[in-house]
Amino acid sequence: MHRRTFLALGAVVPLAACGVNQNPLQGGQSSAAPGTLTVGSANFTESQVIAELYAGALAAKGVQVTVKHGIGSREVYLRALQDGSIQIAPEYTGNLLQYLDAKNPASSPTDIVQALKGVLPQGLTVLDPSQATDQDVYCVTQAYATEHKLSQLGDLAPIASTAVLGGPAELKDRPYGPPGLASIYQVTFKEFASYDSPAVKLKDLTDNKIQVATFFTTDAAIGDNGLVQLADPHQMILPQQVIPLVRQEVTARAGAAEAIDAVQKALTTEELTALNKRVDIDHASAKDAAAQYLKSKGLA
Repeated sequence: MHRRTFLALGAVVPLAACGVNQNPLQGGQSSAAPGTLTVGSANFTESQVIAELYAGALAAKGVQVTVKHGIGSREVYLRALQDGSIQIAPEYTGNLLQYLDAKNPASSPTDIVQALKGVLPQGLTVLDPSQATDQDVYCVTQAYATEHKLSQLGDLAPIASTAVLGGPAELKDRPYGPPGLASIYQVTFKEFASYDSPAVKLKDLTDNKIQVATFFTTDAAIGDNGLVQLADPHQMILPQQVIPLVRQEVTARAGAAEAIDAVQKALTTEELTALNKRVDIDHASAKDAAAQYLKSKGLA
């Protein structure tokens, strides 16, 4: 079954699934000063790095800006954008389209961006996509791939019932997670293990406590540990260009969209991978890594 056939059977998770009247940033976090743009990030390294890139570029253009890191999954930061708790968040084209419109047949990078513009919640828009991409990818160790002759997702079908899949908690219900694997590739795992920590997930994979795990293609851990990326011939996972999701008032703020667009035009996949490694491996802060990058590109 092709990805688009499966998605037509799915249902979109409501943006207010966690409570329509709840503030995603409540619980002690102070509100930004009037006139300040707040950039939010999800709870993983790359989202924090990109948020800092946007914030640094905005500040360099004289825009008052603050950053709120680790807001949570897409369900949470979309609500934060809608209620105005934040004004800007890094996103990924294909995953965002799948989330908002599971039946949409768009599959090329250009078509996905165009489709997004027609399904975004009222008050939100996207700026230009970057050439930088970051795909979700399923990985196994080289030893496991060799033992079971694995090169693509469909190869898991005969052995998945004896294997454990590891990934972030939200993967369990995503169209490109276990539901898609079962419908498109006939792959059903014995168990799904939820991980908050990428480092713990990686260790469990290399220790064979789990046998398959999801990563991002920009994760340095893939190359550093010789992991095998399993091909996705049916395009269950859509193209994932980095794209800013913003409240529409951001486009009216002098210099704001232009500052973010400059980051989008400069950033490459290779540079994004290197920035992630600086934070995850070299233990730089996301803010420091972003600041150094922006300076090297003349953007701050």
